[in-house]
Amino acid sequence: MKREILCASTFFTFLAVSSVFAVSYSSIKDNCRDLTTAQYKLYSNELEGQSVQLEGEVIDVEKRFFSSSYHVTLDTNRDSFTDVVFSTDESTAMELKKGALYNITGEIKNVEREFSACSLSLVQVTID
Repeated sequence: MKREILCASTFFTFLAVSSVFAVSYSSIKDNCRDLTTAQYKLYSNELEGQSVQLEGEVIDVEKRFFSSSYHVTLDTNRDSFTDVVFSTDESTAMELKKGALYNITGEIKNVEREFSACSLSLVQVTID
């Protein structure tokens, strides 16, 4: 019994620590701008699987072909360029409003950089 409690305690401590050390979205954007291509490639690989929190404006929500999921695109700095994408179910998709701001938490699936602008693909997304 003590071992089970210790394992559960260790697990919840890990969850608390990992959320404290979530990568900041502003640091991702700064590094996207400031690092060389070689440096950024290593950095972006390290980001995959990490948690990130951000605020974004809904650009669009569209149904994926041959799927029941919906593709959501967000703009985080109000320049009308996609910064963040993720999939969601129909119920959530229908509640999102174009142009509205939402707080998003998710796990980084992929990071792409083009012309010093980066975009994130997220999984396991929660929307507040």
